[in-house]
Amino acid sequence: MALLGEAILGVWNDVDPAIEDDFNNWYVHEHIPERTSVPGMVRGRRYRAAEPGVPKFMAIYEALTMAVLTTGAYRDQLSNPTAWTQRVMPHFRFAQRGLCSVLGSLGQGVGGAAAVVHCRPRDGEADRLRGWLNDSALPSLMSQNQVSAAHAWAIEPGEPASPTSALSPRVTEARPVNWVVVAEAADAAAAGAARAHFMGLDPGAAGAADVVPYPVYQLLYVLDRRTPQP
Repeated sequence: MALLGEAILGVWNDVDPAIEDDFNNWYVHEHIPERTSVPGMVRGRRYRAAEPGVPKFMAIYEALTMAVLTTGAYRDQLSNPTAWTQRVMPHFRFAQRGLCSVLGSLGQGVGGAAAVVHCRPRDGEADRLRGWLNDSALPSLMSQNQVSAAHAWAIEPGEPASPTSALSPRVTEARPVNWVVVAEAADAAAAGAARAHFMGLDPGAAGAADVVPYPVYQLLYVLDRRTPQP
């Protein structure tokens, strides 16, 4: 599978444009390196929307197991935010995050862009939707031009509250994460075509509800911690 573990921390956010440079530097020079220093957090990536839409930014963290995200060093980081984190997070205008279990992952490597669709299973339809994603939708996405990987994740219920959420009082929209489908492609055009292809497969007919396409995202930065750091 293309993903490096069994669990995903997915993050989507927007920030006050006045501090966007500081926000971008924080992500690259502190935040992703800090998060991927957690044992078992093996890769972090950051994206920016390649087209108009909200949210503008996305980050994905791949963890070996869900326990990496619910206990130990990662929870310690949440409880003890750095000074830079405390400076940036009050300027968030949108914040959405979720700890998810990997339902399926096909392909190899990391694409230069990603198409993202959020949804949830209708009541009593989770097994049918999971089967459709793994048996039909993800393989169909992999058949599309320049698609390198396709994934599906599902929210893991019962995550402890994140202490850092109190640092973002200006966030006005609460949008919970449920299930997420991602297609990685060579560029934004190919990712956009993959998103259109997925929507054309009619996920609603397979048991999905609240199907929401997000912007196509361009990859900005990857930090892979499988390689020992100097």
